[in-house]
Amino acid sequence: MTNRELKPVSRMDLTPYASLPGIDIDIRDKELCYRYTGLKVRNITKKVSPVDMRIRLFYCGMRAINLLADLTNYLMLELGQPMHAFDCAKVDSIQVQRFSAPFEFETLDGTKRRIDENTLMICSKEEPVAIAGIMGGLNSEIEDNTDSLLLESANFDAVSVRKSSTRIGLRTDASMRYEKTLDPEMTDVAIEHFMQLLTEIDPGVEIISSMTDVYVRHYDKIDITFDKKFVDRYTGIDISDKQILNTLSALGFAPTLENEVFTAHVPSWRATKDVTIKADIIEEITRVYGYDNFKITTTKAALAPVMRTAGNNDDRWTKDLLVQRYGMHEVHSYIWCDAKKYKDLNIEIEDNVRVINAMTPDHTVLRRSMVPTMITYVNENKAYANDFGVFEIARVINGLGEDGLCDEQKHLGIALYSRTKSEKELYLGLRDIMASISKELKHRYFEFRIAEAKHNWQHPRNTAEIYLDGTYVGFITVVHPSVQSKIDKKAVIVAGELNMDTLSSMTASVIHYEEPSKFPGIDIDLSLVIGADQTYSTLSAAWQNVTPLLKNVALIDSYNGVVKSITLRFTFSSNEKTLAKNEVQSYVDTIIENLAKIGVVLR
Repeated sequence: MTNRELKPVSRMDLTPYASLPGIDIDIRDKELCYRYTGLKVRNITKKVSPVDMRIRLFYCGMRAINLLADLTNYLMLELGQPMHAFDCAKVDSIQVQRFSAPFEFETLDGTKRRIDENTLMICSKEEPVAIAGIMGGLNSEIEDNTDSLLLESANFDAVSVRKSSTRIGLRTDASMRYEKTLDPEMTDVAIEHFMQLLTEIDPGVEIISSMTDVYVRHYDKIDITFDKKFVDRYTGIDISDKQILNTLSALGFAPTLENEVFTAHVPSWRATKDVTIKADIIEEITRVYGYDNFKITTTKAALAPVMRTAGNNDDRWTKDLLVQRYGMHEVHSYIWCDAKKYKDLNIEIEDNVRVINAMTPDHTVLRRSMVPTMITYVNENKAYANDFGVFEIARVINGLGEDGLCDEQKHLGIALYSRTKSEKELYLGLRDIMASISKELKHRYFEFRIAEAKHNWQHPRNTAEIYLDGTYVGFITVVHPSVQSKIDKKAVIVAGELNMDTLSSMTASVIHYEEPSKFPGIDIDLSLVIGADQTYSTLSAAWQNVTPLLKNVALIDSYNGVVKSITLRFTFSSNEKTLAKNEVQSYVDTIIENLAKIGVVLR
């Protein structure tokens, strides 16, 4: 940006000490430790860091401790590479490993912390001396009389450091840097710079080992190729080849241009999840070019429509139906159970998958059903209207699948509230809503079967399961009186749920169009005595496929007294002539015989 050459880091040449004995460094966990570099130094006589260093540390929010600790902090702020200095009298070899069983470890701040089997530790002679990437142990700290040290500069797995610091509740300046994924090429640079500063401050120090470097995992080298057309299309401006080369060269990408194709060699300090694709190169070029230098123009790009999935279409049609036809309100909720709200309404929280790092103990268990969530929304909005309905299409969790992951499903939850309608009216109204969804989405009707309550918020008698082609897809229910009384003793609440994933996977029936007859039809009414447990769906098999002349069957009346009876109207019609009663009587007799087989007789 300034076109000024970047000053190199001052580094001490340690090659003259390569013949000295190395440090015993054993990386036993090569998944979590990528590189470990160490050096031994003795005859340190200075104990206090220079005043200018202490001032700089103070302005950066750090307090001065002693020369060695101040130097490691100074290097961390200057280069971004955390370092740690062990007392050489206490630590003379290194093992990097995890332990098979939890134990307690006292850190430099004097706190005993529980270390589990997933936390990476730095050990010496099999004894833990530091938590890798987070903090050293009290048993290896630098003291006032320390005159020799083992200097560590390492690189660890970022995710491991982050998870470990969260588990033990200790987040340090070092861990905050490690969890950002540091450049492993900086470990030796940091040690050489450390020694340059140390020898300038204390010229009498002696190096007593070679710089031992154990590099077990290298990041892949990333080369990104692109052409000028790609740059022009993404930026909308004409940036010259020379400017592209100069910009990337200044940023350390060592670019080349051959046959109008640029190749950028991503430097190590940018290759750790920072620059990996061509779009990242565009960002590098444009931020140096200056966003304020861009001219506002419309970018030309090909746009292709996104095809909707069957599930997405079903969700959209269902929402439109519930809002436009039935005037319901869509709500949005979280996937977990709200323990406090459930307890206030006498709703039982059923055992299910739990959230490990929940923000509050009330939001630990993931929900199995949408209905309890809808009931809580009814309770929160009951004061705004005497009659309303709420719905949501969202996710529920039914335990774990065979792969060990959550069995996540998409469900529709509906709840209706009324202070003006009877329980029967509202319950049948919800049945009609479900039937409308089935007709609109699949062009056929659900089958409703009386079922037993499976949850404490379901009514023990007024609960029905919903089937389509014999497949269970949901249920409707009156809310249990113990729950309803907590919301409003004078109101009625019903609820239902549909498995939208199952419903979307089922093929919709083909719509057949038929020319209406020119001739008048004939209606035959039958009053039938039925059993208390019989429903319309159990009767419908009696007239299926009896004759093509039967065009419609409608429920005209029902009676619930000493006996249960209904009146059905059978509509017969022909496209060829006007039918007489004697021409359809045989079909009516067949229907009556079929009904008699299931215990249904004429009244």
